[in-house]
Amino acid sequence: MATVYEAADLALGRTVALKLFRMDTADDSGPQRQSGEVMVLASLNHFALVTLFDAGTEHIDGVTRSFIVMEYVDGSDLRSRINEGAVAPAEVARMGADLAEALHYVHAKGIIHRDIKPANVLLAPSDFPGRVSHAKLADFGIARLFDATHLTRTGSVLGTAGYLSPEQALGQPIGPPSDVYSLGLVLLESLTATRSYPGTAIESAMARLQRQPEVPESLGAEWCAVLAGMTAREPGDRLTSADAAVRLRELVPAGSTAASVADESAPADDATELMAAGLTVSGDEPTRLLPVAPAAEHTAKTERLGATARSDLTSVPAPAGSPPPRRSAARIGRRPVIIGALVALAAVIALVFLVQPGDPAPEPPAYPAVEGDLGTHLQQLQESVTP
Repeated sequence: MATVYEAADLALGRTVALKLFRMDTADDSGPQRQSGEVMVLASLNHFALVTLFDAGTEHIDGVTRSFIVMEYVDGSDLRSRINEGAVAPAEVARMGADLAEALHYVHAKGIIHRDIKPANVLLAPSDFPGRVSHAKLADFGIARLFDATHLTRTGSVLGTAGYLSPEQALGQPIGPPSDVYSLGLVLLESLTATRSYPGTAIESAMARLQRQPEVPESLGAEWCAVLAGMTAREPGDRLTSADAAVRLRELVPAGSTAASVADESAPADDATELMAAGLTVSGDEPTRLLPVAPAAEHTAKTERLGATARSDLTSVPAPAGSPPPRRSAARIGRRPVIIGALVALAAVIALVFLVQPGDPAPEPPAYPAVEGDLGTHLQQLQESVTP
């Protein structure tokens, strides 16, 4: 239906993918389908979908050609990766969860892909620790809205024979479960490096109507359950794209994206560098204690107590792997003495500045001497009022 080129966007200075549509499409609905792809791609925005930048028409050799400009993924595709051998289960689980989440996103917008296959899964290289690549679903060239007019000729089937759902093979109406089925076959092939339904288009279509895809028990009970749920014969029995995304995410080993952080035997310097880089263990991983870094040799600062007390303490470096060094016993024992001295000093200052001596008591007035009983009574009165 089209040819894809690597191209240069001269206006923005970036590399893009240019998809140029052929004019000799298999049916009369080529222009409609091309326009539909542009509309579909322009409305989608998800990390696991190829992004559309531009679209239009161009006159080439006197002929009007339609084109779209898409995000350029500088990597390989899943078909090439499978040709090298089976993919690690953890990588397949992450990739499958991302793609299932993307399908949930497009299905919520009333769109089905209809041609999910390894060649349409692009692998963008990833430099994140523990992750090889990020999967992006491409080629919505035959996607259509649920309520759109049927664009396919009577009796014809759009899609790739080896990954058609049973309802596609029978020419029946299809919906979101069809994409889930195709994704299940893609993931199974990724794990085993073996296509479930090989052969010609007719052989492949007939085979899926006669038997279920073979899921090796060696993959484990969890993988068998998920893949069986995605490739059930009846559409109503299959997992939804959202359920598949959750189940696949659960198959990702906890902490596999930051395994070096979870390794308790790692040197303390490495652990410090990982923490500085902001790497964390998966939320399902229990809290772990990082190794204690050896105490560096240093000399404590001289501390001043009042005007005379002075102490120089030198810490001894702790051996590697030992618990953090305790505070010096002398420093711990001296703390109550310092506090007591400060309290006593505060009391002295309070006495000096707050309690001032009073004025001396005034001398009692002198009275003239009086003889007789009157003199005796005056003396008694004077004594009674003397402070």
